[in-house]
Amino acid sequence: MSKQGSIEVIRRRAIISAYLGWIMDGYDALLVTPIMPLLGELFFPGPYSLLGGLSTLVATLVGRPLGSITMGYVGDAFGRRIGLLVTVLGYSLSALAIALLPTYAVAGVMAPLALLTLRFLQGIFLGGEWGPGTAMIMEWSKWRREIASAFVQSGYPIGVVIATIVNILFLTYMGPSSFNTYGWRIYMGTGAVIAVIAFVIRNRLLESPIWSKPRTNPLTLLFKHGGAQLGLSILFTGGLLTIYYSTYLIYSDFLKAIGAVSIIPSVMLISTIAAVMAVLLAGPLALVINYRWLIIGTLAISLAYAPIALILQPSLVNLVMLAFIENFAMGLVPYVLIDKFNVQYRASGLGVAYNWGLLIGGWMPLIVGLVSPMSLGMIIMMAIGIALVIIGLITLSRTKK
Repeated sequence: MSKQGSIEVIRRRAIISAYLGWIMDGYDALLVTPIMPLLGELFFPGPYSLLGGLSTLVATLVGRPLGSITMGYVGDAFGRRIGLLVTVLGYSLSALAIALLPTYAVAGVMAPLALLTLRFLQGIFLGGEWGPGTAMIMEWSKWRREIASAFVQSGYPIGVVIATIVNILFLTYMGPSSFNTYGWRIYMGTGAVIAVIAFVIRNRLLESPIWSKPRTNPLTLLFKHGGAQLGLSILFTGGLLTIYYSTYLIYSDFLKAIGAVSIIPSVMLISTIAAVMAVLLAGPLALVINYRWLIIGTLAISLAYAPIALILQPSLVNLVMLAFIENFAMGLVPYVLIDKFNVQYRASGLGVAYNWGLLIGGWMPLIVGLVSPMSLGMIIMMAIGIALVIIGLITLSRTKK
């Protein structure tokens, strides 16, 4: 094989392995989404069962900011490859531990505490995935950055799609009774099996072509030279994550609250497929439409459509359409952020910018769950999120790189 051919093989392997990790991030992070009501009943029985189920998602989200710092530092100081190996192994073992946990009926109050602790630890490792992984793909890719950005972001919802399909298959072939008794454990354990496969692939990964060991602590460089961009980036991502975690990512609990449990699997699956399509379309569209107008325009349309989908007629079609419209913006997050952080602290900057946004958006499931009716809380939080996105995006675009 020629030298050029060898480089292309290395390039493809690097991109695929980093992309596979982001798929597994989505798979393991939101593996609980279709079964949050069940986890609420098993680990938080009583009047707070709904909030307990939602807290399993929140626990992971609030753990991610810590992971973004630690694994981002590893990705900048020791290489993208090392950071990606640690993250995938960490969240796979966490998924396996969750599958083996005793329920409240067996262990009492220790059961929910253990579940939330493991989900928090899982969040630490999941939070370290996006920074080094996105840096790896964007630095190896030769595509236009709008296209590479959409490609990167499609991995997460694809992981959610796979998790949803696996959940449907388990429910179909085991039946609700067996699944609720022991099948959910096997379902959770699949996260560990697939992540180990990703670890094996990553073990052969070569380093990013532009990474070099920094002479100064990358976190020091980030907060000293990229502080302004970082703050605005967190505002931008926090707004986006406020939108997603107050709408389609908690459709399962919303549908349970309005008594439409029977359509939860189909809504979750088709909505996430629609999200993947929107994310992938965002790249080509950004080649012909200014990315700022594309983000702001699609979010404005989604807010106008939200009362129809969530209050007036919360049907499968309307909920899927809302998820489709609001996900165009997510496809352009790496494009917006990649040049805001120098290569010496890029993994840290990207990871912190994305995952610290979860300190804003990660609490939305609980906040929305406390509002009655739930649909009103979803729309209010969505409007707040869009306002944050617009402020962050416009201000960020005016700062120096």
